[in-house]
Amino acid sequence: MGILFRDGRYILRWTDGKGRRRFRASKAETKTEAKRLLRELERQAERQRFGIDPLPSDTTMTLAEVCQWWLDHRCPKASVETERLRLGRHVLTRPIGRLSLPRVTSERVEALLVDLEKAGASPASVNKLRSVLHTVFSRARKAQLWVGNNPIADVATRRVPKRAYVTLCADEVPTLLSHVDEEWRNLFAAALYTGLRKGELCGLLKTDVDFPNRTLTVARSYDRNTTKGGHVDAIPIAEALVPYLEDAIARSPSAWVFPGTDGSMRTEQSDPQKVLRTALARAGMVEGYEHVCRRCKARGRSGHTTRHPDSALRRCGQCGMKLWPRALPRRMRFHDLRHATATLLLRAGVDPHRVQRILRHTDIRVTLGTYGHLQVEDLRDAVNRIAPQTRGLELDSGEMEPKSGANLAPHGEFSVQATKPATARAPADLENLREIRALQSGRSRFRTCDPCRVKQYPYAGRPWRFMALSRFESPRCAVGPAL
Repeated sequence: MGILFRDGRYILRWTDGKGRRRFRASKAETKTEAKRLLRELERQAERQRFGIDPLPSDTTMTLAEVCQWWLDHRCPKASVETERLRLGRHVLTRPIGRLSLPRVTSERVEALLVDLEKAGASPASVNKLRSVLHTVFSRARKAQLWVGNNPIADVATRRVPKRAYVTLCADEVPTLLSHVDEEWRNLFAAALYTGLRKGELCGLLKTDVDFPNRTLTVARSYDRNTTKGGHVDAIPIAEALVPYLEDAIARSPSAWVFPGTDGSMRTEQSDPQKVLRTALARAGMVEGYEHVCRRCKARGRSGHTTRHPDSALRRCGQCGMKLWPRALPRRMRFHDLRHATATLLLRAGVDPHRVQRILRHTDIRVTLGTYGHLQVEDLRDAVNRIAPQTRGLELDSGEMEPKSGANLAPHGEFSVQATKPATARAPADLENLREIRALQSGRSRFRTCDPCRVKQYPYAGRPWRFMALSRFESPRCAVGPAL
């Protein structure tokens, strides 16, 4: 171990944690700085030998190779295709994928995520890629493919704004189901009345339906023998859902309750989102209508599209041709039907614990914070419970009583007579503090002054005097204490 000076640079020599001689050219300008750097390398090697820090890695695997290993051997079966597309687009085909694992640093990963943000990726998509890379390094460490620290741990997560979910009202459920194609209607009804996910509906077997006991066993997702939560649950069947399930079982030629046209299980590629969008447009559950002039659009003219709240007949202001109205349905996904189930149950007054059991969440905060959505009309009932008239109030013997002679405000307005804030001083000695605590706990007796109805309290064994209950109440007696 030591320091060499060659070609105008200081060369550091030390023994690493594995006992190998190492050489490194430093950027130190003086020998003192070179000695300080050498001491840091020796200290790090010592911590590695004693097992405090991980040993240096000799791997030659690139980030693309370790990601491919994770996809082939460690990625969950349900997520292989999705993660293969994600990593293939953002990692495997980019320059960072050709770097060896020791060269993949937090700064390089952060630069990758920043580039994705500039390209228009949402914060949720950026966080998902960060989470996948963190998992890849964690699994590689457990498999001894990588022995260093996880570089993704120092990459900051992005803040995801909470979006406003669009759900259904109770009277809109039968309207929507009546406009769904007959091939999908039974599956949509089961999604609304049970809150099951798409894979759980596609993987539902006839043997999972128990009509006598009105229960539904949720045990699989698609052809996998487990659900997203990893457990089997039995949920009740709503009476309104029974005819839909009976019709679905009668129509199904196979063991599945909601099979495809050929009787096989619906796969992940089946897209009920298009069916939902069409049904919303037919039912009139739209955000508006886009009126398009086909002639101006074909000729490449600007301003050929206008938006209006209705589908009434209109003509183009440039060529006079009739405009073609196109409905803009509500921005709902098929998974939002599960959100609608939770919201409708909560609006109906069902307690959150039972809603959690029906949706099969492990944490009630997920049920209330993610799947339960209140609308303005739900909050309107709460604010309307405030009394429309309020008189000047005064605290007397623990009750709220109106003051005599108080002027009433018009109906629907508030009229509260404000009291001048108290200026009473807090007691300075310990006995007074004990007395106040006794008063707050209700152990001390008090009496009320008859002329002004103000409470009088014993003050630490001294003669009766007035005491303010809070800083918003002050003694107002003009007669004085009754001794």
